[in-house]
Amino acid sequence: MLRRNRRLALAAALTGLVVAAAGCGSATDDAATTGSAGSTAAAEQDGPFTIAFQQPLGGQPWREMGLATLQNLANQPEYKDKVRLKIVRTQNNDPAQQLAAMRNLVAEGVDLIMFDPASPTGANPAIAQAKAAGIPVMAAGGPVSSEDAYVVSTDWNKAGELGAQWLVDNMEGDRKNVVVLEGFKGVPINEDAMPIVRKTLEDGGANIIAQDANGWDEAEAQKKMAAILRSHDDIDGVYSFLTGGQGVPEAFKQAGRDFVPVVGGSGYNGEACTLAEYKDEGLTGNMVSGQPAIYAKGLEQAIKILEGEEVPREQFFDPLQVTTEDAEATCLPDKPPLFAIGYEFPGLNLPLEDTLKYYKGS
Repeated sequence: MLRRNRRLALAAALTGLVVAAAGCGSATDDAATTGSAGSTAAAEQDGPFTIAFQQPLGGQPWREMGLATLQNLANQPEYKDKVRLKIVRTQNNDPAQQLAAMRNLVAEGVDLIMFDPASPTGANPAIAQAKAAGIPVMAAGGPVSSEDAYVVSTDWNKAGELGAQWLVDNMEGDRKNVVVLEGFKGVPINEDAMPIVRKTLEDGGANIIAQDANGWDEAEAQKKMAAILRSHDDIDGVYSFLTGGQGVPEAFKQAGRDFVPVVGGSGYNGEACTLAEYKDEGLTGNMVSGQPAIYAKGLEQAIKILEGEEVPREQFFDPLQVTTEDAEATCLPDKPPLFAIGYEFPGLNLPLEDTLKYYKGS
């Protein structure tokens, strides 16, 4: 078994490991079956694998839905005797906090570390320490620069390209003046995708007349769009990366302006419901997002790794798309706007009623 093979490596790594201070602002949930992360002694025993998940933006509904799908899968009959989950949350997408939390997990001797990257390089020292200790690491949700980590992620570059291409194909007339709102600056998926977005728009004949950031927050997207509307009356389309399908149309509505084609993609219910609500008033859109259930897909692959199966080092999956045509069927009128709709994943059995048992979002 993999854990037995790595005992000596773990002991050697821990001898020289400088563990970050415990007061790094993280919070921990032990989920699935009971029990905390394994120590060196625990790694010598048979029983469930201890898999830790480090979440650097705790409390965000999309990510909370992802964690809930993770716990749903872990508690299903096929998996519940195989895995113990240790969920560690830090705040503000802070790479330093994430690094400290991951170093602590290496010191605790968990069997595998999953994490949603706060930056493309920030976790690299912890990944190197984990490798020395014989602990596999998986980036679930976005890519990292280290070749020593597995990656299970939505294809965010494809998401950016699909949305940008849809926009240039759906603007009427020849002018194609576009507003671009990037997402959260510094986050790997944003930094990798946005050059592709801009190139796709420009190659399609679009003229980018204003740019800002939505901060992956609908209220921020609405605020930034409202400010741009006050200084531009020649807008033919809006591209807003992974957020904005609700806030951008609302800014147009509040300004009394005719709708233009909008690309968003927060993956939240509010976007689908906004498309459905304003469809008859001329709103068209494509909401290109990632499924939070990518976390559950990562867990499936993590267990295969620990059981000795060969899995690809990098796996990228197609994004979820919600367009004007399917918005009404996608909108959940009984759920709040910030309810993540990507709670399913191809090939996994993730009933929503079971996922909601673990969901800590609104």
